[in-house]
Amino acid sequence: MNRIGFVFTLGALAAVSATAIDICIPAQPEIARDFGASPEAGAALVTWYLLGYGPGQLFWGPLSDRFGRLGPLYASVLGFLAASFACALAGSLELLVGMRFLQGLMGAGAPVVARAIARDQGGGPETAALISTMTVIVGGAPLVAPALGSGLLTLADWRWIFGFLVLFALLLLTSIFLFLQGRKRRTSRHAMSVAAYARSALPLFRAPEFLLGIGISSAIFGGYASFLAIGAAVAHTRYGVTSGEFGPIFSIAAIAFIFGSMTARQALRRFHRRWLLLAGALVALAVGSGLAAVSQAEPPMAALWLLLCLYIFSFGLLVPTATAMALEPAGANAGLASSIIGTAQILVGAFSSDLAASGLLGESYVSLCMIMATAAAAAFGFTLLSLRKIGRAS
Repeated sequence: MNRIGFVFTLGALAAVSATAIDICIPAQPEIARDFGASPEAGAALVTWYLLGYGPGQLFWGPLSDRFGRLGPLYASVLGFLAASFACALAGSLELLVGMRFLQGLMGAGAPVVARAIARDQGGGPETAALISTMTVIVGGAPLVAPALGSGLLTLADWRWIFGFLVLFALLLLTSIFLFLQGRKRRTSRHAMSVAAYARSALPLFRAPEFLLGIGISSAIFGGYASFLAIGAAVAHTRYGVTSGEFGPIFSIAAIAFIFGSMTARQALRRFHRRWLLLAGALVALAVGSGLAAVSQAEPPMAALWLLLCLYIFSFGLLVPTATAMALEPAGANAGLASSIIGTAQILVGAFSSDLAASGLLGESYVSLCMIMATAAAAAFGFTLLSLRKIGRAS
């Protein structure tokens, strides 16, 4: 087997939703205006994608445990392709939002199955290192996708963005066939029954590693999701950044994510997981305190962006490390565990993005700062609990 192709295929599959969300970020205000809505209404493209993506993982994970990894994986990517094509043809914002829900629902299988395949490699440090490598590859999505979206907007209209996602799905299908085809694993005949679902899930919910890993990764993702939802609107309304300019600016934040993921991968070779979680949580807490402090001020965009980049750096540190910790007690039920982890993260993200766009916390800039600050504090709290509950046995 081509090991490099195998790893990069898993990373690309894990990046499906990051790509589908990030490539649309620069276009969200323009899409909303194109349909006669306010720029903030474009946040629905993130929220409804996440609402489909979260519950969808509860379906794809057990399905891959029952029927093997490849069949559900092909079905997921094919469904994502069809939904992307429908998005490109949407004639109203309501229809586009509905197709984004379907796109998230179908695309949910790709990262779930990719994480399950990573867990199939044996667990422990090997799986943690593989997930960290996958996360570095996922980091390429926010680096490249927003800039690509901005570039497509300068050459054509926003529908070409969804045309690119169709092409991306075709490339994924080719890569699955070349590098994952022929991988076998033992399947569970009863994996999709309600009783088997409950029997498999209950031990997971008794495992501190599983619950606290979900808590850490979901909390930090909640703040990141609010940034995805209204970051472009904040940059546009507060600092006058255009859709074409936002993609390259967003890429700066993506570099912070990649750096955080690479740091996690290297640090796991030398330090115990608990120290990496503590370091990431401390960075997040410091940044969250800074965001809370400037929420009622008017900092220069460079100062705000520095805080956002540091938050995303901590996101890159915490998510792969906490996810690997949560997967540790899964064993043969890695698909189910992966789906529960992903669903929790995404539902928290959907709530955060919808709250950020709702205006309940004030104007979009204040909402963004306060939600990210709260998410950082929650991630820090869950990390402290993990150090206390799991300790040196983790």
